[in-house]
Amino acid sequence: MFLPEQQFKPVLILFYVVVAASVWKYFSITVVSGSFANNTIAIFLFGAYPLIGSFLLFGVIPMGIIRYVFRERLSDYGLRFGIPLRTVRSFLIAAPIVILIAFLTGHNAAFFDVYPLNEAIRPQNARIGYLLFAVHAVIYLGYYFGWEFLFRGFLQHGLSEQCGVPTAILIQTLASTMLHYGHPGSEVFGSIIAGLAWGILAFRTRSILSGFAQHALLGIVLDWTLIYTR
Repeated sequence: MFLPEQQFKPVLILFYVVVAASVWKYFSITVVSGSFANNTIAIFLFGAYPLIGSFLLFGVIPMGIIRYVFRERLSDYGLRFGIPLRTVRSFLIAAPIVILIAFLTGHNAAFFDVYPLNEAIRPQNARIGYLLFAVHAVIYLGYYFGWEFLFRGFLQHGLSEQCGVPTAILIQTLASTMLHYGHPGSEVFGSIIAGLAWGILAFRTRSILSGFAQHALLGIVLDWTLIYTR
């Protein structure tokens, strides 16, 4: 056999993450002009492509690989409540810090041309109502679920058996940090800290849920600040 059986799983995981991350990074093209220029809903839906793409590429497909290729349980990859006390307590402790970071970041001009990820609702393109923002926030939950599941679930949990937990945490932090390249420097370096923290948290709580909730809270509050408090 070209590939030893014990290497099949980590090699497939790493290969998929490289392909999925590359496809998402370079094909997340937003349509905000042309024949849709006067149709806010159409522009919004096209602009949501990067968010929906994350849910599918980073969440749904890896779940399918786990279930139908590896024949394993999703709960083994962090898709469970884990240790309840640690999961809830870590979120409650982190939430005020996350909100403060998001609020301060939302007043940093360097982020105005980067977020929201849906270009159609960036303040310089359109001023949206609260209902449309609520829809955006719901879609954002799918985006952050995909992100956390790919890196802190599929990649980290999938490699930990072969590589060990510390190495798996570092690998997923490297991968997730690289997807932030091109964003403001503070975000790139912050993503290193976040990747390590949420990776350790996923291991400690046996779940990706607290990291997912924190990441989603960060993104939603940041977008709210950018749109409504400028």
